[in-house]
Amino acid sequence: MTKQVALVDREQFRRMYLSSVNDVLRFWTSSMQTEMSRHNVGWREERTDIGGYLRLSELRYWIAFDVVRRTGPFMSYCDVGGFFGAYPLTLRRLGIDVVMTEALGYYSDSFSPLFAYLRGEGVEIIDHDPFEQGPLGGRLFDVVSAMAVLEHYPHSQRRFLEFMKSMMAPSGRLYVEVPNIAFWPRRLALLKGRTPLPPIEDIFQSEVPFLGHHHEYTMNELYRLADLAGLSVVDEEQFNYSFVGPWIKRFVSDPLLTLMSMRPHMRECLAVVLAPSANSRAGTEGHG
Repeated sequence: MTKQVALVDREQFRRMYLSSVNDVLRFWTSSMQTEMSRHNVGWREERTDIGGYLRLSELRYWIAFDVVRRTGPFMSYCDVGGFFGAYPLTLRRLGIDVVMTEALGYYSDSFSPLFAYLRGEGVEIIDHDPFEQGPLGGRLFDVVSAMAVLEHYPHSQRRFLEFMKSMMAPSGRLYVEVPNIAFWPRRLALLKGRTPLPPIEDIFQSEVPFLGHHHEYTMNELYRLADLAGLSVVDEEQFNYSFVGPWIKRFVSDPLLTLMSMRPHMRECLAVVLAPSANSRAGTEGHG
């Protein structure tokens, strides 16, 4: 790991990531968002502010960077489903060799200027669908991440996890982040008779295949999934990223959510660092 990567702190990362967001948003167009929403109408421009989402996600990416760093050094990184590329671009600017994959068949030529810019900045982009295609020709990385990806697949996770494992260097780690179906607002919705999953209208109005959320997870499920794949959890995080700020301000705006968020298993996102089972430093007891 370079000195620059080792010494970067929370504020330095935040500034660098938000600068990357501003750079990639220069290439955003309405046609790009229209293209994204064909298979998931929840991404329509009137419903989703892409810039706002990317900026809010700074906390997600800081946690991804920091929790992986806690488990060991890394100089090569593959981000599966890199989306707009702001996080891979940030990693590249930190001196890390970065590859991001995207299934480019779901994108039109409107994304070409963005992808050309990312390549020009040193981010390698590989056209690959991790749910349908095989390994990347023997490429190995210190870290492989899949953030907000796994919940979009409706079938067995076996092939996807085998693909992810095939890219891990001998001492590499896999970082997986997913939405928590036990997040307090989702629990409350279910108590009121509403689904915690995407509205039926979103599925009905989207083109096939629907690329919204098919399965959201609990931490217990991530541990069980790791075990099924021959992996073990070596670190974990449970966090909110869309409901943050000083405690008193959060309490005033939504006291119940603030109090429920004190329980980790009721927070918005779940993340685990996985390694081959022999390297496990954590057990599976007590994860609900």
